Order: sequence, then structure tokens, then C-alpha cells
Amino acid sequence: MRLDELERAVLAHRGEFHCAQIRDEKNSRLVPFLHLTTPAVETGDLPDIGKLREFYVTFGSIRFYCDQQSGDSARYLAPVSEWPELQDSFMDWIDPLDDDETDDEFPPPWVRTCLVIGETPRSGNYILMPTEGQEAGQVWEFDHDGYEFNFAAKDLVEYVERMMAPDGARLTDFASSMRFIEGDRSVQWWIEELRDNQGRVVSTHS
Repeated sequence: MRLDELERAVLAHRGEFHCAQIRDEKNSRLVPFLHLTTPAVETGDLPDIGKLREFYVTFGSIRFYCDQQSGDSARYLAPVSEWPELQDSFMDWIDPLDDDETDDEFPPPWVRTCLVIGETPRSGNYILMPTEGQEAGQVWEFDHDGYEFNFAAKDLVEYVERMMAPDGARLTDFASSMRFIEGDRSVQWWIEELRDNQGRVVSTHS
């Protein structure tokens, strides 16, 4: 998909989460979602990998599946200006690893030179783009629970396309970090189903 088409698709895509209250499932709630973007800004010289340069000429940032009431969102592709802070936070998980916890395969050899381009908000999990080796330009997600590095897409455009068409497993992953808290922190919600304006219906039970 071309970047101008992708931008239109992101801005047009919206819908609602059908949620049940955690620990009181008889209570239900509809949570509308959309994707929030910011305009592109001057980014300097970005590496010509993974459609990174073209992406940031079109977008400044994207918050995926944002609930504007609670501020929750499923993923955040951050502006270039925020990458150093994200890098520092990511390395806080990597630097403490000692020799007994590492080998030729873990962590991946590209970890210390990758770009940290986004995060799962409020989770300590990050979106990474390797800059070296055969993985250069791919998009990976780091989950600090188990120190897992999960392949997400071959490039940034494919990553965004996949974000807008989640399956049940991906939606369950979103639900694990979104609670839609407003005021009383004891009232939290679990996503049971996504329904969007393209006719897509996805369940966390599938």
C-alpha cells in the first residue's frame, strides 16, 4: 500500500470494543476507538530501511486503538524526537543481563544497535527496528515478561496494515494492556470483541 493510501486508511478506520467488567462480568460497556496521528515533522537523516524514511515523511506518530476518555491505546509509533527516551527505557531491560543469561541467540545480535520506534503504552514493552543483518528494516516487538522478541512485520507499512486487521490472538494481546480506567481504578474492563466500520468482528474468545 502506498503511504498516502495508508494515511487515508488509518484516519478512516474506527469502531468500538465490546467490554466486560473484570471481576463483575455482568456489567458491559462499549468503548469507541480510533487511531490518532500527528503531522510529519523534520526528522533529519533516517536510515533507508523498512520504509522508515517514507513513513516518517507521512506520519509524525500514530496511536493505535485509542480510547480518548481513558487515554488507553494498544500501540504507539512515536515521533523521532521521542526515540532516545524509548531507547533508554528499553536498554534498562537489556543492560542488566549477565553472561549466564545470554548466548549466541539471546538476546538477538541486533538488539544493541536497533531503533526503538514505539511502545505498548504503560507496559514496559517496545517496538523495535533492527538496523543490521538480515533482519534490518523488519519490525519486532519486545515483551519484557519472559524477555521475548517477536517478529511483527517485514517493514513499517506492513506493520501498520497488520495493526488495523488484528486476529483473535492479536486482539487478546491488545486487551492484556488496556483497562479503560476512568476515576475509580478498581473498575477495569476486558475487551471481549472488536467491531469496526469495515464490518470486521474479532473476538478474544476465538
